[in-house]
This record gives sequence, structure tokens and C-alpha cells, in this order.
Amino acid sequence: MAVVLRYITIEIEAEEAVNESFVKAFRKIGSFEMHAEEEALEKTFRSWLARIAVNTSIDMLRARKPTSFLEETSAEDIQVHTVVMTDRLGVEDILKLLTRLPDIQRSIFNLFEIEGYSHEEIGSMLNIPESTSRTYLTRAKQRLRKLYIEEFSVSQNIHL
Repeated sequence: MAVVLRYITIEIEAEEAVNESFVKAFRKIGSFEMHAEEEALEKTFRSWLARIAVNTSIDMLRARKPTSFLEETSAEDIQVHTVVMTDRLGVEDILKLLTRLPDIQRSIFNLFEIEGYSHEEIGSMLNIPESTSRTYLTRAKQRLRKLYIEEFSVSQNIHL
């Protein structure tokens, strides 16, 4: 559920995605590579199940809201910013901020920053150009920065 909630913020829809993920896992359990070592088995199974949950969440978002509204953005529209924060953010704080992003920005942020996909892979998954993935990641980071400032009132600790 924690993995799915990073992508789908409406709880009932997230529950549906979790249930669908388990159905897919049961159907594909034969393709899971078993490891003899118990610790390795647990880690690989969790990773395998998380990957199914991510893909199921992306599929549900794609079905719910087509990505045809995504516009192509030129390289000049993308600016690189750095943020230096002196305060520590808790995991709960970060997740709270992520839930306030639009679906497409949150999904691309999660896929790139948390799941480790490349922009090329994200583009293939979402049927969008690689440059659009980069643009939406940039927008997500900018929006998170703004939400952070609004939520935690630390504008004096952030350098753009």
C-alpha cells in the first residue's frame, strides 16, 4: 500500500490498485525467481512485488487520465535549480508534499527519484517523449520546493 500511495492519492483507488497488484502477483508467481537464501528471497520478493505495484499504479493512472494533455517543452523552458536545506524533513513530511503534486508530476518524480527509472524508460512506460518526462520532473521539483516553503516557512534556508 505504501508503494501505491506514492502514485495514487485517493485511498479507495489505491486499495483497488493494491488488490489488482496481488492478483497479478498470484498469476505471475511462477515467473518469480526463487533464492535459496532466506534473506535474499525476502528482499527480491519485496522488490518484485513493489515493481508490480508500481506498474499497476501507472496503468491505473494512465487509464484514468490520458497523457495526451502533455505538451512538448523546449530545452530553454527547463531550468536547473539547486536547493540547500538546513532543516531535516521527515519521511511523512515528504510524502505529504508529494500527495499535493498533480498525478503526472508525482508519478514521474516517483519513477525517476525513488524507483530509479531513466527518462527514456519513463517515456516508454507513459507513452510520452523523454523530454516531456524531464520537463515534468523539473516542474515536480519546483512545485515541491514551493510547497516546502509554504508548508514549513523556511524561505530563508533555501537558496535557488
